[in-house]
Amino acid sequence: MPRGMRGMRGMGGRMMGSMMDPRSRFFMALASDQRVRILELLKGGEKTLSDFTKALEIDVSVVSRHLMLLRGVGIVSARREGIFVYFNIADKRVFDLMALSNQIMSDWFKQNQQMFE
Repeated sequence: MPRGMRGMRGMGGRMMGSMMDPRSRFFMALASDQRVRILELLKGGEKTLSDFTKALEIDVSVVSRHLMLLRGVGIVSARREGIFVYFNIADKRVFDLMALSNQIMSDWFKQNQQMFE
C-alpha cells in the first residue's frame, strides 16, 4: 500500500477508513479538476511547487495538499535538491489511464448526444 494511504481524507474532509479498497483511494485522488491539471502539467516534466502555483493560480497550501494526496497513492513522486522539491509522475501509466478515460467519455457523449441537444 503506498505511503500515506491510511488516514487519507475523502470528500468533505472526512477520514476514509484504512479498510477502504486501494483502487477507490486511487480514483478518488484523480477526482479533482485541479489534481488532473497538476498531472497534465507533469506531462511536460518535473515541476516545483512554485511552477504549479503560477500555472494554476491557486494558493501554495492548496497545491501542496493536492500534491500530498497524489503522492500518498503513488501517482506523484518528489525529490529534494537543495531548498527545492521537484515533483514528477511516479508511474507514467497514469497518462494512459487519463487518455483511456477521455476515450470512454467521448464515446459515451457520442452515444448520448441527444440528451444534450
